[in-house]
Formats: sequence, structure tokens, C-alpha cells
Amino acid sequence: MPIEFGRPSCRAVAPSVPGELAWLLNLLAQTAPYAEPALAELDASLLPGIRGLRRPVQERLAKLWSDNLPGCPELMYVAHLANGVLDANPDRLFAWLERPRMERTTPHDMLTEPEADRPIITKRLRRLGDDARLRRDYRGVLVDVWQLAADAWRRTGRVVAVDACVAWKARLDAGESIEDLAPPRHPLTRAEQLGFDDLFVHRRAFTLSPLFFCTSGGHVIDLDDYVHIAVPASDLLPVRKTRDSAFVADRLRVLAEPTRVHILIQVLSAPASVMEISRALHMSQPTVSGHLKMLREAGLIQTRRFGTRTVMVASRKRIDRLLEDARVTIARWD
Repeated sequence: MPIEFGRPSCRAVAPSVPGELAWLLNLLAQTAPYAEPALAELDASLLPGIRGLRRPVQERLAKLWSDNLPGCPELMYVAHLANGVLDANPDRLFAWLERPRMERTTPHDMLTEPEADRPIITKRLRRLGDDARLRRDYRGVLVDVWQLAADAWRRTGRVVAVDACVAWKARLDAGESIEDLAPPRHPLTRAEQLGFDDLFVHRRAFTLSPLFFCTSGGHVIDLDDYVHIAVPASDLLPVRKTRDSAFVADRLRVLAEPTRVHILIQVLSAPASVMEISRALHMSQPTVSGHLKMLREAGLIQTRRFGTRTVMVASRKRIDRLLEDARVTIARWD
């Protein structure tokens, strides 16, 4: 099932220093496999020295939260509370964190966050609102990270982001949808897997920020009255060649085994149960189940229940997207 877009309106296309900070903080604090290679890219190109902050930042944040939630998913909600999501500098965000008192705010729906994470993020926001010392310490982490990034932002980043805003706005004004414009590896291309394929049934507007320090992917953050979408400001940095090569190989690996492709074609032609696929292709159920697991993890098939039957259904949209992502990733270097 593709993401259900109701042609949401674009409120603004603008740089976002909070978005830049959120991206950097998540790379520094995140334990996911993508974080270290992404930091290595930044260290070798836009932000020399950024890798050296990883351990100190992780240790400082672990002392602040003690909740085992990786990354900094609360940061864009903090920026929203500070009214500074689309600010081109961090002043308003930092000033909000310096305030001596805070008013209680209504909890966010957080439609783009995993359900299990929402109570933890809400607790973080509540603690930031209640505890001035915690706000001060949290602000200290942000200030130290931005201190490393600020020169590159002022020298190059802001101009690159502004130029990217002009290009993205022109394409949106020409009628292209944000779904079609989403670059490879962006969360919008994996909305069903991430659990928010119906996001724009509930939200009718979005803002868009090209991020200078984001070399791949981006983010989608539900801020209740609108969705903030971040994308890479430039996808042709030389350092991306190695990563693009690895991305294409990884994306196509799921289709590199003939038996797995045979199973995908069978399910594409007719949804079927594991037993029915095994019989039709004269394969053992464990073999079929192993291949189906990889196809599910790649988002190419989904499990559906019809009454008492559980069947595998192929997603033509996801197959097209996988092949198109690989094609576009290679073709953009032409």
C-alpha cells in the first residue's frame, strides 16, 4: 500500500538550523548502523572533528535521560515549542531553553514516531519543561555541537540551503508532489514500513527544509498542525560516490537471488499463503519462509489476513520504488 497523500499544501520551504542540529545530534547519539558511516562522511568533508564529539555527546545525553531511547527525537518538538523550526539560526531555540519557567503544553500526537517511543519522548519534553537545570544541561550539549558546525553553516551551508529552497519550491509550485520528490533513502519512501503511510490523511500541510549537513535520507516529523520534512540540500558531494555505490548494491541484493525473484513474481501474480507458494513452486516451506522474510524486510511484500487465511501480497509500488531509487542514484552522476 503506498502512502496515502491527500495533496497536502506546502506552507513554506526554508532553511532550518534546528533541523540541522537535530540531524547532527541524532547521528552523534544514535546507535543505528548508519550513524558511524554518516559521521565519517561529514568528518571527511563538511565537518572535520565531528566524530570526536560522538562519545562525549552520548555520555552527556545518557546522563540526562537514562531511558535507553537512542537519538534525539525530542529536539524538533522542542524547536516547535520555541516557535523556531524554520529559523536560520539557533537563537530562539537556545533562548527557549534558557527560560526559568515553562508552561505545561498539550502532548503531541507524534504520528511519525514509533508508538513505543511516544511516551518516552513525551516524558523528555515534560522533564525539559519542568526542570530548569535539565534545560540548561541540554542546551549545553546543543551549543557545543553547534559551535563546531556554525562556521561551516555561515561560510557555505546557509547559501547552499537557500539555493536548494528555491529549487524545491519551484518544483512544488510546478505541481510535483512531495512523495514523488522524496530522494532515495528518505523516510517518505518507506512510510508504510515506518507506520505512517496515512500521515497526510490526518495532516493537511507540511514545511520543507533542505539540510546542508544531511548527506543522505532526511526526516519526517509530525508537529500536529503540520509536518516538517527535511531533505538533503545537495546530493552530489564527492563523498557520496562511495555511499551511493553501497546503497545501490544493498538495495538490489534482495533481487540478486533467482529463487527469491521467482517467489516475488509468483506473489505479484496472485497473493498466496506460504503453503500455496511452496506447492506452486515445488519448494520446501522453510526455504520459502526464508526468502519471504527478506522480501518483507525490503518492503516488497506484506502479510494480509483475509478471514481465516494469511496471505502474502506484493507491493508493485515498492518494487517500482526500489528499482527507481537504484536507477536515479546511479544516473545522477551522469
